[in-house]
Amino acid sequence: MVGYQINWNASASEKVLQHELYTKYASLTFGEIQPDDVKADLAGIMATTGSTAICAYLAWLLRTTAFLEE
Repeated sequence: MVGYQINWNASASEKVLQHELYTKYASLTFGEIQPDDVKADLAGIMATTGSTAICAYLAWLLRTTAFLEE
């Protein structure tokens, strides 16, 4: 996983791509994603090193959807 400010990237072999929250949001367009839903999902994740990748993905979703609100 690599992240640079607004950008987020994962290779096809990374475990985050199998995470249920990745699957949930990857099936939506950015316009369909509700930031409050993402925030609620992020709030329910334990703050461990094992959750780094999915937290980075959700944070990227929030930053990207914020651009649509400007």
